[in-house]
Amino acid sequence: MTNNRVRPARVDEAAELTEIAVRATKHDGYDDDTIVRFMPGLKVNLALIAAGLVFVAEGEAGIRQGYVAARPTGIGGLILLEGIFVDPAFWRRGVGSRLFAAVVELSRKMAGSVILINSNPSAVGFYARLGANKIGTTPFVFSPDVKLSMFAFEIPAG
Repeated sequence: MTNNRVRPARVDEAAELTEIAVRATKHDGYDDDTIVRFMPGLKVNLALIAAGLVFVAEGEAGIRQGYVAARPTGIGGLILLEGIFVDPAFWRRGVGSRLFAAVVELSRKMAGSVILINSNPSAVGFYARLGANKIGTTPFVFSPDVKLSMFAFEIPAG
């Protein structure tokens, strides 16, 4: 497991966090043309950072290993996982799990009861291991040919 801490993201990190999302997506096997189509979904949302809804996993020497973003939906207790991305150099070291734990805690603070997750195909096992339940599939809004698995994660009482 990589030694890291999870902390709120800063606006000045947006470009670097977006690059992490791009590297992670390319590592999943998507080509450059596909990445261009995906960019609206890969680019970190500055408004979410400013609102305190984006968290960064940071390792020794301040190396950013990944990030997670979530937001309330306005539908009683439903939180949307906007994205969780881990730099491929840090995969399978517990970074994703720590980021997900941070979003669970954030969701509790927002009076959330369920986190809705739209998962790319390579992350399905990750969310299942965390205890999320698959509830269906949906096309990716920025590339409808890509089917995302939809999960619901019931936030345990804290």
